[in-house]
Amino acid sequence: MATDHTLAIFIAELILLLFVGRVLGEGMNRLGQPALFGQLLAGVLLGPSVFGLLLPELRNVIFPDNKTLKAMIDAVSQIGILLLLLLTGMETNLALVQRRRRAVISSSLSGIAVPFVCGVALAYVMPTDIVPAHENRLVTALFLGTALAISSVKIVAMTLMEIGVIRRDIGQLILATAILDDTIAWIIIAVIAGIAIHGGVDLASVGASLAGTALFLAFCLTIGQRLVARLIVWVNDHMTIEMPVITAILVVMLTLALTTDLIGVHTALGAFIAGIMIGQSPILTEHIEGELRGFIIAFFSPVFFAVAGLGMDLRTLMDPTLLLFTLAVILVASVGKFGGALIGGWLGGLTTRESLALATGLNARGSTEVIIASIGLGMGALSSELYTMIVAMAVVTTMAMPPTLRWMMARVPIREEEARRLETEEAEQTQALPKMERALVYVDDSANGRLAAQLAGLFAGRQQMLTTVLEHVSADKRVEQSGARDQVAEASRTTADRPAGGDALVSARADSGGDGLAREISRGYAIAFVGLERPISANGRHFEEKLQELLATFTGPVAIAVNGVGAAGPSDIPLDILLPASGAQDARLATEIALSLAHASKGKITALHVFHPQDDTALLRGRARRQGMSVLVDVHRLGKRSGVPVKGLTATNVSPEAEIRRALRGGRFDLMVLGTSLRQGETKFLGPRMANLLGVIRTPALLIAR
Repeated sequence: MATDHTLAIFIAELILLLFVGRVLGEGMNRLGQPALFGQLLAGVLLGPSVFGLLLPELRNVIFPDNKTLKAMIDAVSQIGILLLLLLTGMETNLALVQRRRRAVISSSLSGIAVPFVCGVALAYVMPTDIVPAHENRLVTALFLGTALAISSVKIVAMTLMEIGVIRRDIGQLILATAILDDTIAWIIIAVIAGIAIHGGVDLASVGASLAGTALFLAFCLTIGQRLVARLIVWVNDHMTIEMPVITAILVVMLTLALTTDLIGVHTALGAFIAGIMIGQSPILTEHIEGELRGFIIAFFSPVFFAVAGLGMDLRTLMDPTLLLFTLAVILVASVGKFGGALIGGWLGGLTTRESLALATGLNARGSTEVIIASIGLGMGALSSELYTMIVAMAVVTTMAMPPTLRWMMARVPIREEEARRLETEEAEQTQALPKMERALVYVDDSANGRLAAQLAGLFAGRQQMLTTVLEHVSADKRVEQSGARDQVAEASRTTADRPAGGDALVSARADSGGDGLAREISRGYAIAFVGLERPISANGRHFEEKLQELLATFTGPVAIAVNGVGAAGPSDIPLDILLPASGAQDARLATEIALSLAHASKGKITALHVFHPQDDTALLRGRARRQGMSVLVDVHRLGKRSGVPVKGLTATNVSPEAEIRRALRGGRFDLMVLGTSLRQGETKFLGPRMANLLGVIRTPALLIAR
């Protein structure tokens, strides 16, 4: 009869695991603890320790000893493991490891080695009845050592954010070390899984697993990373079904998980590396990442951690001997990790206080240990008792870490260099350019088109941004015959920031009419550079038809090149840029773009602020003067951070346009960059002052329109 209702029972199990897990997770969240603890607790309550003890018959109905049901719920849990590791990999920033590699490597290796050795030793003195294969404890000892040695990057990152120190130097160092810990963990687990499959240490098999792992990592983090980036771009640009990028991400993750399984190591490594590769994609937008994260956090995460909790039997802790061994596991994990990381911090050149804070911050386990313990339990390397001990250790160490780290961080002084970096990063949070991922270049074969291509290339090279060139060509001309893509690529190569092989990030397509432009815009771009022969109509205020079409459908800023006939020659000539500066939002974006172009071309900026003469009272004059000087100081500060020389000019005139014209006549500027907000009617159009200004100047200009 049970088999007739297998699906109904399976759905009932999922309902209970999801509902109880999310409710208890909410409770833990309100208490300042990770939600996963509530999800684990849900599994414990629904397991043999509570539900099975209080209502054994009802529990046997909902969670019967049925192989089919266990296989179904285990399949969901295993997919949950892979997806959680995918998410962890996507959040992994390897640049952090590179930035402080000496301290990170020494802290990670020492912080892993000491508790690992202690954990292996502890496994050999445990009672034989809690070791699955007591005649050969090696695999059990290796799993226990790994579980005691690794910090959980998700828990560490969440705790650092909660106590407000993730941007501190030591906070970044703790996070980078946890990232390396997690990376090493899945390599170790992959090797241990290979040993478990062969039943012992077979040097040939271990060597083959290590060689396969090394080749897999080498391929994935070089050629594979570029292939995945191109795949995501292609899927985003060419597929019309809903959420094609998420499907591509899942296929990549499952393919790499299958690959690691085929080479004899655990699927966990494949999922984690897939996350790292996907996280480096040039167009992994916050929207796509948010959709994927929601999919995982809402369903798979609570089910996995609740199923993990089901495997815990708190009756284990009622046995005095096993309770003592549980306390020993917690003690070895805490002291071993703290001592190892502390030594690593000293060896890495940190001060004593910094080393103490580092060791404290790394002494949190959580999700990584639960996943490792679940893998060990599933492989038969861990018994139910050992599994319960490891999960209890993960919970205790994670709950103890936040208050101790908060106390310790309050005693680590902020250095002058760190204070300057924090100030810079806080200012960058308000900037638009760092959030941009992709640029569209829409040009024709005109002087304005060549100017826009040149400036877009400099911009893309400086921002290291994926760029698509859409050239407006006649139907009988192929895009390959055009030089627009080459111009963008050539300009991008002149910047010092452009990585090797950067040309691969510049692609080209032709627009010979129809809905080609609208179709291209729908692929998702943060900014558009436009260079058309006559961008503005004869009346001076409205835009040419194709540009009007772009402005009507494009939601981001549009950089419009005008007066391209007078543009400077090659891309490697430093640009002398005039920047009319005000406190308006459109002027702020123009400032960021001007600084990017000046940095890319090794040029300089002259910032002009025009005061209004009606500010004639002393109070208004003082206030206006302070505001105007504040704008120039802000541009100068941004220029200093970008390494761009900035000169300030001020003038007083009822017509700012007149002072802009005067500045252009008095200086030999290669380019003017100015921002404007477009008027909105049936179509978008320029305001009268901006239209008049563009109608009389002859200097090449880049109009940043929003």
